[in-house]
Amino acid sequence: MEDSLLIKYLLKETSKEESLVVKSWIESKKENEKYYNDFCWVWKKSIAIASTEEIDVDAAWEQFKKNRESKLLNSGPFSSQPFFSLPWVKVAASIVLLLGVTAMAFSFLPHSGKAYYASVNLTSLEESKEEVLLDGSQLTLNKHTKLSYRQKLLGEGRFVELMEGEAYFEVQKNPRKPFIISVDEVRVKVLGTSFNIKKTLGKTIIIVDEGLVQVSTGKDELFLTKNEKATIFTTEEKIRKEVSENQLFKYYVSKEFVAKDIALEELAEGLNEAYGSNIKLVSERARSLFITTTLPYGSLSDNLEIIRQTLGVSITQRDDAIIIE
Repeated sequence: MEDSLLIKYLLKETSKEESLVVKSWIESKKENEKYYNDFCWVWKKSIAIASTEEIDVDAAWEQFKKNRESKLLNSGPFSSQPFFSLPWVKVAASIVLLLGVTAMAFSFLPHSGKAYYASVNLTSLEESKEEVLLDGSQLTLNKHTKLSYRQKLLGEGRFVELMEGEAYFEVQKNPRKPFIISVDEVRVKVLGTSFNIKKTLGKTIIIVDEGLVQVSTGKDELFLTKNEKATIFTTEEKIRKEVSENQLFKYYVSKEFVAKDIALEELAEGLNEAYGSNIKLVSERARSLFITTTLPYGSLSDNLEIIRQTLGVSITQRDDAIIIE
């Protein structure tokens, strides 16, 4: 019986078939039952320990297996000398499993303001929200966003489903566990990068800030690199790709609107999205203007005053609209 399968069984991550194999193995011999009980003892002791020390569980476990195999080769057949009867094994297994399982168990304990769970649902309401996932990846949820994250401790991937809203991801690199985001029929796969993904009425928008991202639908697939943007409409599965050089999309992450020689109309759209305002450019002159500025994500009135002074435009309030001309 593979020790990794026993740990998977203890974590309740085995399939029905795997669970049946483990149960049958335990019940087949008294030696197997003792072996399993020893594992359970270490597990229960580990749960009682709270440690914040970061431990490389994978590396420790691999080294443990190498040491065990080497020792068994020099100690004769397994049946003549049960695994847990070897003194060095008791010590090594206790240390490795106590540390490893404690690290795993501690990951499931609630941490104030952070999502240190293997499976978690995240929601933001009227304000943006920062989270750190079990794998170390960081994300910022824009307001009115809902997503789920799941990662099996012994699984091969990290999975996010974005149900609504927008989020900025800074993904921890791990080639063995790709980070995959699903938005309806759109699938985004990354290994380690920073990007923004937004689900709006009728479309999904992905903008890459750093690194490489693979975007796919049922009928189309492409890669995005830094400053590239993909738009997928729900009415079609084709991916539209374009360059995206401005950083307005990051306003809820950086807490500022960075405009570098962009159309005033584009900045107005960004402000409308952030503040829920209704800014309108009603003159041809206003629609032809470009602006370079950095505005804090603070008072809308203060930002409009900066725009007025910078471009020499007129800004007035008419009913529920803010008119620029």
